[in-house]
This record gives sequence, structure tokens and C-alpha cells, in this order.
Amino acid sequence: MNLLAIYLISFFSIAHAEIDFDSPFLGSRPAINDLAEKTDLPLKTDIHALIGLQSSVKSQKSRGTCTMFSSMGFIEHLLIKNGLSSSEVDLSEEWMEYIIMTKKTTEGSSISKNFRSIYKNGFVMESTWPYVGKKWTSLEDFPLTRERCGHLSGIELQSCFLGHRDPRLLTMNDQSILSHDAEFLPIKNEGLKNLETVKTLIKKKKSYRLRTLSKVKTLLANGTAVIMGAKLYYGSWNHSKTDKFEIQPRVKSRWYEGIVSYPALGSKDRRISGERGGGHSLIIVGYDDEKIVKSKMMMEDGTWKEFEYKGVYYFKNSWGVRGSGKRFKLDGKSYPGFGMITQKYAHEFGTFFYIETL
Repeated sequence: MNLLAIYLISFFSIAHAEIDFDSPFLGSRPAINDLAEKTDLPLKTDIHALIGLQSSVKSQKSRGTCTMFSSMGFIEHLLIKNGLSSSEVDLSEEWMEYIIMTKKTTEGSSISKNFRSIYKNGFVMESTWPYVGKKWTSLEDFPLTRERCGHLSGIELQSCFLGHRDPRLLTMNDQSILSHDAEFLPIKNEGLKNLETVKTLIKKKKSYRLRTLSKVKTLLANGTAVIMGAKLYYGSWNHSKTDKFEIQPRVKSRWYEGIVSYPALGSKDRRISGERGGGHSLIIVGYDDEKIVKSKMMMEDGTWKEFEYKGVYYFKNSWGVRGSGKRFKLDGKSYPGFGMITQKYAHEFGTFFYIETL
């Protein structure tokens, strides 16, 4: 049995536990709200149809790799939408994390940086380089950690912990790769082979950020998903840190239903999560301007207030199908791992992204 197999067996015991899915919050750049000027948009998109153009829900497990999952998930969506793959397509987030982390010492990345890196390095299949869901922080963590990173030090060691391989491999010639880590060469070559698909599918741009909300909704109405990065307000999500940070008593049923409300002004969630919250990235698969979400928030003075918000976005998450959203339903149909977030939350704290196809 190889070291990767031993590692995966050791990880299985925590695979079903509820895990903190934090990534560093890199800041938001909300889109301009020009919806009052756009009167021809539908009140509701065909969410079921767009969900049908998504790959399966994955889990990032204990690593802060949400942007890798949303980026790879979006490429999978484009491959499905353009008839280049079936809904069973499964690209490697491990590869995505590796090529981003070769010069980094902390988790987290931007969507635009991810897409530019895909355009340069291509993608590989999950079966080629399977995802490992446990963080590496020390050479003593797992045998595989020492095997892949034990010869490194300093920044290169930290990058190896994050990307799970020697960061220098990406720029080595073939002979050097074979002498350092022979298993990496076919992985790298598969990425380069798939560059042709990437470059015939998407446009290279400096930024993939969407600047107006009308563009966001127009894309969704036309059957194309978008990505949203946003700050995590734990109370609004009913995340486990709602209890940990003493924001308010957590309503776990809402977590399972995949309902995300809004951190009202004057609420404990607004202040505490604002100070301590991480970031997250989602694939948006539709909207409904008429959908009502009700919530109760604990205010700073200890009282409770009820709120009602009109309008939601529907999203595909990267937290698996056994926790957040495991009971999510739309029109009576179950979509485990999906959810809904109020448009007020998304518009104020979210940044939207989209790859323009050729």
C-alpha cells in the first residue's frame, strides 16, 4: 500500500465530521447595483436547468480551498454546457491548489488569479491527482508529508505544506522532475495537454470580475453560472462558529436546509463575524427575486429581532452533501450541497466573477 493510500485511510475517520471551512477573506468589491435600469430581466431564472449543467458537489474538507473548488467547478460547468464533457466530469482541485501555492505561504487565492493560472498551466483530472482534504502544517503530520516536503525549508517548505508537493517541480525540466518526483511528470504533462481545450474555451483576461448586477443576472437568466466570493457571517449561515464565537444560539436545521440570511446592522453577527469571519466562494446557479427569507438575529443589547428579506440567489457549495445544505430542496426536489443566500447579503458583501467563453 502506498503512502497516499495510507494517508487517505487515516483521514477517513474525520471525513464525516463537521469541519471549519475557513479561507482568508481577501476583501470584496461589490458590483454596481444598476438593476433599476434593467427592466427586461425575469423575476426568476430556470434554476433546475442550470443545476443540471453542474458537476457533482464536492467537499474541500478541512482546507481553505474554496476558490479552487469554485474555479474547477466553473470550468466543469463550461465543459458540460459546451458539450465537451458529461456531468460526471471531475477535475483536480489538488492541481489547482498546487499551481497557485508554488510561491505562497498562506492559504487563499483570488478567482481571477486562479483563472489566469488555469490559462497558463491547464487542468488535470481528479483521477490523475486526487484531492487530499487534510491540512499539512508539520513534517510529522503524515508519512506523505515528509516524503514530499522533507527535503525543503523556509518558504519552499511552507508552499509544499499548502500545495502538497515541492513547488519547484512546476518550473523544472523533465529530467529534473524525474530525479525529484517522477510521479509529477505525467501530471504536469496532462495539464499541458489540456491547455488546448482551455485556450479554445475561455478568453485570457487580467480580471474576471463582473462590475454590474445586471450583468450577473443576465448571465444567470441566459443559463450561465457565475462565481461569488463573499465574507462569511457565521450567524447568517448558522455555521458552527455561531456557537463558538457566542454570536447567538445556532439553528442547525437552517444550516442543513442551506438557508443564508443577512447580518443585520446592530446584530452580534455583524460585529463579531465582521471582525473574525473568513471568506468563502460559491457557484451561483440562479436567482428568484420573489423568494422570501425570514430570520431572527440577536442584537448587541441581547434582544432578538425578526427580519424578512426578499430575493435570493441559489448556489452550489463545496462543503459536501452531509452538512450545509444536505436537506436543501427547490420546488420539492432535493439538491444536497446546494443552498440559497439573500440577495441583500450577496449584493453588499459579495464579488461576482465569470469566464467569458470564445
